[in-house]
Amino acid sequence: MIHVDKSAKDSTALTIRWPALLQSGFRPFFLLAGLQASLFVSIWVAGGVLGWPVPMGHNPVLWHGHAMLFGFASAALAGFLLTAVPNWTEAGPVCGVRLAALVVVWFTAQALSLLPYPVAFAIADIGFWLLLIALIGPGILRRNCRRNGVFVVILCVLTGLDLLWHVSLWQDRADLALTGLHAALGVYLLAIAIIGGRIVPAFTIGGLLQAGHPVSIRPAPRLGLMSIVALIVAITARIAGLPAPLQAILFLIAALLHGARLYHWWRREILELPLIWSLHLGYAFLPLGFALDAAAAYGLVPGTAGIHALGSGAVGLMILAVMTRASLGHTGRRLTTPPLAVVAYLLVAAGALLRVGAAVGAGEMTQPLLIAGGLAWAGGFAAFVAGYAGILIKPRVDGRPG
Repeated sequence: MIHVDKSAKDSTALTIRWPALLQSGFRPFFLLAGLQASLFVSIWVAGGVLGWPVPMGHNPVLWHGHAMLFGFASAALAGFLLTAVPNWTEAGPVCGVRLAALVVVWFTAQALSLLPYPVAFAIADIGFWLLLIALIGPGILRRNCRRNGVFVVILCVLTGLDLLWHVSLWQDRADLALTGLHAALGVYLLAIAIIGGRIVPAFTIGGLLQAGHPVSIRPAPRLGLMSIVALIVAITARIAGLPAPLQAILFLIAALLHGARLYHWWRREILELPLIWSLHLGYAFLPLGFALDAAAAYGLVPGTAGIHALGSGAVGLMILAVMTRASLGHTGRRLTTPPLAVVAYLLVAAGALLRVGAAVGAGEMTQPLLIAGGLAWAGGFAAFVAGYAGILIKPRVDGRPG
């Protein structure tokens, strides 16, 4: 739940006056993330795989990458930060008109991405990031910089990479735009490593305690720091185009460290709790993706295998796992998994694995695997929308704001 101290009483009172959908950032942005994922991946399957005449710009691959990283993932990140920052800074939530303005800018950018107006698209797209930074950045830097200032840096870097993508397209530099997308994926993976290191063990302990399985997970800050550094170094090596053997070694180290980190958190009892095992499953795509990246550096598998394990798997499933749990907790509901959430987890995980399988190479099965993977992944987020739209639109069950 969102805690607001006495200094934010006026903000709390104001929050209650707004419709539930505009009382906290997770509500509209988690819903929009689910809708965007299900719709835009379906468009990608229709146009990018089947070749149907759908609006995806002159480079469908770059459009698809941008839609996922700067559309879907940006909405989820905004929803998470807009909900977490009031806790971090003990300030009132971003709600009402300010939240509605941010939603409108994001929605406008997504709509313009389907239309032949590149300048207007860029203005709305970059404007979303700038407005998000303006809304939450000062509070973090003023009251919580030491612990969470990294997220302001992450937002600024993503803004720059988004701008790079637009400028690269204007200059017909598809190679530079693709490099920017790879860098943006790395930034999201960094965010997952940081946030995951906080919430996966904490939610594992809390979930198992609630289920009658009290456990303890010893803090491992050194392992966490080594994992994050290895991630940054490996991604930087790929962006910089360092020699392939060195990249392979760095990605293998990252895979081993993140695998060890996940193993440190693992408890067999989590298999009874979908809200918990979904987080572990999502994080498991990190070592898998890095291992595939190491194999790709040696030419054993195509580079797209690791990219989609990390993008569709780690980013997609971790976002879904966080959204399904946070939407329950922040609306005052019991942390009991709705059936459609389990369906969503399985579909998104299956979609990611099918996409990796298509990348690794299956001959005549490549296109069917691409279609099946895309539709399964999109279907998973459609299941999330179907199961959670009512939760996100309706007021908290305990009558409190937020």
